[in-house]
Amino acid sequence: MPQHNPFRSVRQSRSRQIHAMAGESMMPLRLLQLTDPHLFGDPGGQLLGITTRRSFESVLTLALSGNPPPDALLLTGDLVHDETPAGYRYLRERLRRIGVPHYCIGGNHDIPALMTEHLDSAAPGSVALRRLGRWNLILLDSSTPDSDGGYLTQTQLVRLAELLADEQAPALIALHHHPAAIGSTWIDRIGVANGAELLTLCERHAQIKAVLFGHIHQDFSARHRDCLLLGAPSTCFQFTPGSPDFAIDEIPPGYRELRLYPDGRLETQVVRLEQYAEMPLHLVGGY
Repeated sequence: MPQHNPFRSVRQSRSRQIHAMAGESMMPLRLLQLTDPHLFGDPGGQLLGITTRRSFESVLTLALSGNPPPDALLLTGDLVHDETPAGYRYLRERLRRIGVPHYCIGGNHDIPALMTEHLDSAAPGSVALRRLGRWNLILLDSSTPDSDGGYLTQTQLVRLAELLADEQAPALIALHHHPAAIGSTWIDRIGVANGAELLTLCERHAQIKAVLFGHIHQDFSARHRDCLLLGAPSTCFQFTPGSPDFAIDEIPPGYRELRLYPDGRLETQVVRLEQYAEMPLHLVGGY
């Protein structure tokens, strides 16, 4: 009768655990970018015919329905349109109920003091680094007082360079304004005025895999050297790509999803609602 080896089952169990851990270590993180919700303190508040809180909730529900559950949410500006504390309080409580890490960047329609007061650590300020597994997420506030356009101060750029010199992990940079032209004349006038300086920093630091931004209310993807430039659709109304003047598109709202692998690879896609009941107003020259 063969003797029982008490160590065999232990070795097999440990082997299965090691293989499982190895598989888990290669699983990507799922980061969701939602942008430009233009929320109001009043739940029924509308902008260009869109009830922005309702459209935000619709996009957020779609984003959270995916698998696996998100590891983090990133909101890239123009969070609240009517400059009310109530709008920021709603956003704070809604994000807290989700129960995953979330980060908020100010846009040209946001009030920094209200963000700081009501979003707490979710709104980290002018330059901040947050760790996502083996990745770094660097948040920049590109908004400038009394301007629709963006700008990065020399203090911000120096601090960013210091962070990149110290941290070699694969990194994403996120800000509200676009740092390079997207091919729409009217909105390219109000991107990051000194965006070329940011792109020069990206050229010098190979760990930067992508720059994420909002502001443009549309899907955008381009490459600057080895770095992706990624814009995302708004959770409310969309701008028509390639238009020389302000123009509204009829395509539904959506969000951008990124899957971040431990070895520095990333995959990304834009996901939209199949349809949305409200149609934006077109006979306007801006908002």
